[in-house]
Amino acid sequence: MLLKNTLTLTIFLIIFSSCQDGPAQKKTNPGLPVHAQAEKKTNYDTLLLALENLKKDPCLVPATLGYFIIDVTSKQPVIVAEWNAKKMMIPASTLKIFVTGAALEIFGPPVIKEVTVTNQMSVNWRSSKLLRKIGGKISETPTTAAGAKTILRFWKDKGVDTDGMVFDDGNGLSRHNAISPKQLVDALYAMRTSPYYQVFFESLPLAGISGTLHRAMKGTAAEGRIRAKTGTIAAVKSFAGYAHTVSGHRLIFSFIVNDFDCRVKPMKKKLEAVLVKVAEL
Repeated sequence: MLLKNTLTLTIFLIIFSSCQDGPAQKKTNPGLPVHAQAEKKTNYDTLLLALENLKKDPCLVPATLGYFIIDVTSKQPVIVAEWNAKKMMIPASTLKIFVTGAALEIFGPPVIKEVTVTNQMSVNWRSSKLLRKIGGKISETPTTAAGAKTILRFWKDKGVDTDGMVFDDGNGLSRHNAISPKQLVDALYAMRTSPYYQVFFESLPLAGISGTLHRAMKGTAAEGRIRAKTGTIAAVKSFAGYAHTVSGHRLIFSFIVNDFDCRVKPMKKKLEAVLVKVAEL
């Protein structure tokens, strides 16, 4: 009888303990998104269709396309769409996001004007200068190599997975630079907790209004709703930034296309058409 009662009590305690503890919670880095799939109630259909059509575009047949889009409207970010999100690609001038974001936190107010001009007008020599300045501040060696090493360490400390990332210069002109669409989005997400976030945010060109986007997407839902750093070199086009949609959703996105088979202007228009769909959500 004693054995039977002991066995019953043991089984009860095991079941009770299991119910109380529940499944083990996955530890996450609070500085980066914990991505879940987008909720069904949010209508992303038009954007997803535009992305599918983009992948089938003749210009992109020989190309490599990568994108990553997350919705950060709620406390828990969700993935809206991804394609080759972790693939290392040539980023062109969207690389400047990593330089200017780090510069703001390392130097503060003295570089605000320089960061703003660098991002708004995509001034290559200013971005290279900032990178060398970062190298000089942290390692006392004002070189591109020292700056690149410091930049990678800075973003890794902020929780961005920098594996595979390559900074061959500080402006994005080099075809040896390598950054993934997800790394761009994660950096933009991490900047939201920076004391200089608003300055950084406003330094990015505003569609149809300022900087390198002042003529882009005018008269569409994207005008005044998309802030993004642009990037362009031969056979490379990229966009990365923030969107405040018509319905009030807040998204972070990045697009990179390498080796497309058409001129830059048509490729730019194709990506801008997708950004309009982002803004229309």
